[in-house]
Amino acid sequence: MDSEHQHFNDEIDLLELFHTLWDGKWTIIVTTFLAAVIGIVFSIVKPNSFEVSTPIHGRSQSVFLQYTPLNNLLKEEGILFNKKTNPNGFAIDSDSLFQHFIIEFIDYEEIIDAVKASDYVKENIKDLDEIDKKKALIKFAKSFELKAPSKNEEIWVLSFEWHDDLEGVHIFNNAIQKILINIRDVLKENVDELAAGIDTRNSYELDSLRNELDLITQKKIDRDKKRIQFLTEQSDIAKELGIETNRLEANALSQSSQSGISLSVNSSDVPFYLRGYKAIDKEISLIQNRSHEEALLMTSGYIEGKEKIVSLEKDLSSSQLREASKLIGSDNINDWVEFDLAIADVESQKKPLLYVALSIIIGGMIGVFYVLISSAVRNRKHQKTT
Repeated sequence: MDSEHQHFNDEIDLLELFHTLWDGKWTIIVTTFLAAVIGIVFSIVKPNSFEVSTPIHGRSQSVFLQYTPLNNLLKEEGILFNKKTNPNGFAIDSDSLFQHFIIEFIDYEEIIDAVKASDYVKENIKDLDEIDKKKALIKFAKSFELKAPSKNEEIWVLSFEWHDDLEGVHIFNNAIQKILINIRDVLKENVDELAAGIDTRNSYELDSLRNELDLITQKKIDRDKKRIQFLTEQSDIAKELGIETNRLEANALSQSSQSGISLSVNSSDVPFYLRGYKAIDKEISLIQNRSHEEALLMTSGYIEGKEKIVSLEKDLSSSQLREASKLIGSDNINDWVEFDLAIADVESQKKPLLYVALSIIIGGMIGVFYVLISSAVRNRKHQKTT
């Protein structure tokens, strides 16, 4: 019985609610209409903006084949860029340049410079002090984004929101052009510095090797003088003793002298004058008649040092790097990354139908609440008076 009574009371409440809303229908209609008018006005006066986006990625590696010799040189020097093993290196290839582009983009310097040139921005910041101008420029610059790919994708996206899509495209193109110019200048500077560094290193090594050869030469001269002095003395002894030709058997040269006194600079203890003054004088003559170069050819370390000097003097690394620097300076930087804002997706952020629809819904809800609350207040007052 109680449930039936409760159900009856609910029906009565619903009927009363319907009658209350019906009685206040004009109030609801008016508030809804006013809200719709406000929504229409808002959609008219609200500045429009456009969101533009397009994918961007590095060019095909074939575009950078002309830089293969440069990259080989960088590899030899141990400074070739590699994402995993040498992220601080550099190279002229698709991956390296695109990573460089990302780094240059996120510091926003070039974008701020491009934004400064906009008449719209100039008008907005003309009355601001320097600090507020910087803040405003950063805010405007952050309207232009380079969005990283999601977890399951690999494509980066250029995106911006601006009041005029064509002006936004113009600003973005200018900013990207500035970024690529900066990348080119940095790469040229790095290559030029590397070339200068190789020249300096080679110069130091050449000075060191030439000094080493000078020491070898001086040592050779001193040894020859010492040798000639020794041979002259041995020749005089042989002449004094009348030993003209060799008095030793072949195997005797390796035997030790029984006297225990060594007159030779060799390891053998056999007296050297026993070879005879003819052989000794011939050796003196050969030593004295050798050219400077012939004498040095027989010296340990001379040929190796000479080869190193020739190798450094013929080193083309620095000249090749300077040629590569010229190539970088004349290259078309627009070929380094691939994007096309001319065919980008453009979406207007001004949605008048949505604004009006939301206004109608909100206006209707306000009207309903107002009618219900007004009715509840009247009923309460009526109950108090009765």
